[in-house]
Amino acid sequence: MKDQKTAFRYFTIMEYEKEQKWLEQQHREGWRLTDAKVCIYRFERCKPEEVVYQLDYSEDGRARREEYLQLFRDCGWEHVLDNVGYSYFRKPKSQMQGDEEIFCDMESRMDMFRRILRGRMIPLLVLFFCIFLPAIAMEILATAEGSPALNLTWLIPLGVVLALYGLVFAQLVVQYQNLKKKR
Repeated sequence: MKDQKTAFRYFTIMEYEKEQKWLEQQHREGWRLTDAKVCIYRFERCKPEEVVYQLDYSEDGRARREEYLQLFRDCGWEHVLDNVGYSYFRKPKSQMQGDEEIFCDMESRMDMFRRILRGRMIPLLVLFFCIFLPAIAMEILATAEGSPALNLTWLIPLGVVLALYGLVFAQLVVQYQNLKKKR
């Protein structure tokens, strides 16, 4: 029987709860998370067990690493790994007192949403426009100076990327609004 497995799984930035549930299911089936890089997860065989996985997105955690991790260790959480800005923690359900979560209230959960927005979404949007707005401007200027008609074939992939980014951003806004309603 294989002692390790690799799985490819894609979760959007805001699907961290779905990712947590998937990791918990893997652990119940006897696969403990050992590594993750973007969408590739590595697991090792373990005794099937009820384990809670929690993800946190925190720039402050990267700045004051040891203090950040110690806070979670003090509460019984094991730091598993870091992946694309998220820190992954786990804790056996047998060691929990009730329904423990990293985010104990709505305000701290909303704060994480704001950190994701500031740390991931806005920089990507700025980068996107810094790359493509100059290209669009150069096409328009070239046409104004007598070049043949606009070469807009590159706008199709740009439109697809922009639409996908818009969907992810809309998902973030909807989840944030739903969280605000729960307060």
